[in-house]
Amino acid sequence: MCNSEMRKVFGVIISIIDVARFVVPIVLIVLCAVDVFKLIIAKKEDDAKKLRQQIFRKILYGVIFYLVPFLVPLILSLCSRILPMDYNNNWKKCWDIVQEAKKSEQSVKNT
Repeated sequence: MCNSEMRKVFGVIISIIDVARFVVPIVLIVLCAVDVFKLIIAKKEDDAKKLRQQIFRKILYGVIFYLVPFLVPLILSLCSRILPMDYNNNWKKCWDIVQEAKKSEQSVKNT
């Protein structure tokens, strides 16, 4: 079901997601701050409107980025229930095992 190779792959994916969850908000904050500064010094109303839309899109992309790790397993599990397939949730069980192992590993490091 959940062999060591799958655990390694899932571990790398979870580590990448964890790093991205740290880096993406910082980049979004910096980019939005630059856009707000441009908005403040924008002289034309059209430029200000475009900058507001850009800021809104960046915030929306950030929210979507955080929802993807929750939505993908949900969508796949719904598809497996709706569509008749020879599909089992072994990957999901393995993913949960690796995720719990990472969480317990981090809690041991924090104490």
